Amino acid sequence: MEEAASKLVLEIIKGVGKSREIYKQELKNPSYESKHASKEFWDEIIKKAESIGAGLVGFTPVDENLIFKFDMAGSTIKYLYDNGIVLGMEMEFESIDTAPDIQAGLESLRIYAELGKATNKLTEFIRSMDYGAISCLPFGGPILYPPMGVKANIGEMGRNGILVSKKYGPRFRLSMIATNALPLPERKHEDLKITEFCKKCGKCVRECPVEAIFEEPKIYEDGTRKYIDSDKCIEYFYKTSGCSVCIKVCPFHSNGYEKIIRNI
Repeated sequence: MEEAASKLVLEIIKGVGKSREIYKQELKNPSYESKHASKEFWDEIIKKAESIGAGLVGFTPVDENLIFKFDMAGSTIKYLYDNGIVLGMEMEFESIDTAPDIQAGLESLRIYAELGKATNKLTEFIRSMDYGAISCLPFGGPILYPPMGVKANIGEMGRNGILVSKKYGPRFRLSMIATNALPLPERKHEDLKITEFCKKCGKCVRECPVEAIFEEPKIYEDGTRKYIDSDKCIEYFYKTSGCSVCIKVCPFHSNGYEKIIRNI
């Protein structure tokens, strides 16, 4: 297991290195002006994203309030384009169901690595069509992905600060590509009632092994919310190579969206 984890960590590091290389290339000749993108362009982006494993694709302007003020996990990205393509990749159900066993942790690491590769590939694909693009990987990215996912209509925020989708529940990881392509595709917002259910449920709060999830999120002056005690969460996350207990116990993981929503 340790050997498998080491290999996956190495793949994640390689992905981060590739992302930094792309970023350096992009900043040699940054596309500060927005560039018109047709419906056909976006259709091609969605098709390409799905072909390399991204089962969730959403679009939203980049919210500057969600960009980290300080480096996260060594991120060197200091500049982002105005528009975001948010990507989600599913984690294997059976593996997550073993949490906090190492198998669930390995699955988290695997998706960090695979989604990182996919994000870099799609970024290079966009750049090959003469649009500006910057890859923001699932591990060590420069921006808060869950609220960006909400803005991109991928899902709704769960009680533990994890994004919950209709398609995968909470069983996926997120990344983003910042681009100068505009206008973004219009997608109708759907009220999934996930946040409404989470407020009544609270199973993740009760089942967290280190009691890291707050009963109610802390809200700051700029409107951002903090759902967990990061120190408690991260320590146990590394100890188990990925934890994932809050994902495992979530009813949207175990029962699926359609079954739950019928009973709300």
